[in-house]
Amino acid sequence: MTRRVLAAVLATAPLALLLAAAPRVSAVSFVDKQVQAGGLLIQNYIDRYGQARQFVYPPKAMVKKGGGLPNAKLIWPANPWTGKVMGPGTTRGTYTYALGADGRTYKLTMHLSKGNHVLRGGAPQWFRAERDTASRHTALLLQRYLESYRLQHGSYPESLDATGFPDPPYVWPTNPWTGGGVAEGSGLGGLSYKRVGDADYTLRVRLTTGWSTPVLKALL
Repeated sequence: MTRRVLAAVLATAPLALLLAAAPRVSAVSFVDKQVQAGGLLIQNYIDRYGQARQFVYPPKAMVKKGGGLPNAKLIWPANPWTGKVMGPGTTRGTYTYALGADGRTYKLTMHLSKGNHVLRGGAPQWFRAERDTASRHTALLLQRYLESYRLQHGSYPESLDATGFPDPPYVWPTNPWTGGGVAEGSGLGGLSYKRVGDADYTLRVRLTTGWSTPVLKALL
């Protein structure tokens, strides 16, 4: 072997060793697909939990093996990079779960070898529209209650709650989002009520799109 050939072989040897040691792109892609598949399984558990609870999704502490998610006791994905149970984290083969402020949306981020794969979920549009319609009907019912109250007392109440409208004759409505009695508040289905003098008021209800419009006012 000539000196020139020998020098060329020695020069390319480190590169060859580096390529041999590095995982092939196809192999890395296959492992990342396994991570994504594990994420879909976890998402299935999250969605089934929400569907059974009017689309209120599980808290962060539950989204892990042994965390109490129904249907997740028998099968839980493994981290294909480590061979151990897939769990929360920020390294490849782990995931980050974040719950929306109202508990009705979530974001599941699967951490890949490079970058992330994001899965999202939330209450479907038909469910939100149904609850918004029920909230609007509640506000209209309370408007009738307020008019009846004024006829009896000569003015509208300072606040709007069940104590001012005893049953019978009134049946206090429920918040379609919580199942409890409707009350003033900024949460979904909550009320915004303000008396304006003795002869008027403003009444709104919180919808998924914000406060209801138009603002309800005195009818009399």
